[in-house]
Amino acid sequence: MSTREVNDALPTRMRWLVVVALLSLGAAFYLLVSPGGTSPRRSVGADSYSRSAIGHFGLVALLREEGEAVLQRRLDRELSQCGLLVVAEPHAVDDEEDRRLGEWVASAPATLVVLPKREGIIDATKPQWIERVELLPLAEITDLLTHIGRWADASVPAVERFEQVEGWRLPSGWRPPQLTSPVQLLTRDRDHIEPLIVCNQGVLLGRIGDVWVLSDPDLIANHGLHQGDNAALALAILRRFREPGAIVFDETLHGHRLAPSIWQAAAQFPFVLVTVHLLLLTALLLWIANGRFGPVVTVPPPIAAGKQFLIDNVAALLRRAGSYAPSLRRYVRQRVRQAAEALRAPRGLSDEECRRFVLARMQDAERRRELEELLLRHTTIGSVSEALAVARRLRTLTEEAHVGR
Repeated sequence: MSTREVNDALPTRMRWLVVVALLSLGAAFYLLVSPGGTSPRRSVGADSYSRSAIGHFGLVALLREEGEAVLQRRLDRELSQCGLLVVAEPHAVDDEEDRRLGEWVASAPATLVVLPKREGIIDATKPQWIERVELLPLAEITDLLTHIGRWADASVPAVERFEQVEGWRLPSGWRPPQLTSPVQLLTRDRDHIEPLIVCNQGVLLGRIGDVWVLSDPDLIANHGLHQGDNAALALAILRRFREPGAIVFDETLHGHRLAPSIWQAAAQFPFVLVTVHLLLLTALLLWIANGRFGPVVTVPPPIAAGKQFLIDNVAALLRRAGSYAPSLRRYVRQRVRQAAEALRAPRGLSDEECRRFVLARMQDAERRRELEELLLRHTTIGSVSEALAVARRLRTLTEEAHVGR
């Protein structure tokens, strides 16, 4: 590709670069200011990303619709701007998780732990669906209560399940829950728990040390949130416990733990928009630069060697000036003198004497008359085409004058 072709292609490619960059920036701005309709993650477990029956996605969506600040915690870092830490349905807590959760509970202004109740068995043919739901063994829930006792530095009650419950007693203005049987409750041992929501069979919500415990997760699960007044009751509970700050749902215990990394952040929304912009601009810059690949194009010198450049330059200057009479007169004078010298004319002759000397020695009367007419009329020529025709014919006649001798 020549230098001119490269220069002609660059403005077009630069325009494409500007157009694509503006469109991508506009799309990024729209995605940033528009509310997201779906969760960035998918899950079928008992967590706040899950849309399954036992998940808590509905509660998080409800809180945000009500104007509450909600965070889904995936990083192991200090709690900041936290008003309430919600640890919903953890199970099989190991020693490392026990230590980490103990530190978070101690630093949080308020903590609500929701005991697990069910486990979803994933459909092998549809990994995003649950094939069936099974009740967890009570021994596993009792083990979690032991961890809660360590975090709260207090003794813990037992947990039981009942097919039917009755006699709900709640704070003023709260409506009784509607729970799917079997209902999971804590024993009413006042030495171990301070009850808040109770019935004749046990405690649904109470405080163990400084930790609030919700015994049955059906109240906040997707399948139970729409039943009766469960949604209003769940909002009332969270708002009562929340201190100034956001409601933080811990998701590190549900397999969503994320180690801080710039590479992982670059693939997450909204930071992925920056990554896409960088890749797009890199591709466009490579596309613009591909016309410059290959050997370097040699730039011609401003003044070329040889007579041709001089002739072309003189012709260009004449075309720019727009007058050809002076140049034609000089050319006629030179051609006549060259012809006279070729015919061995004496030295020192004037221009007029050279003209008469050449005409006198032309043997062809017709050619002599034509040359004499050209020598008389060349001073009145103004157009370039006529001047060129006169010059060519004059050259031919002066050459024939001395060649024929």
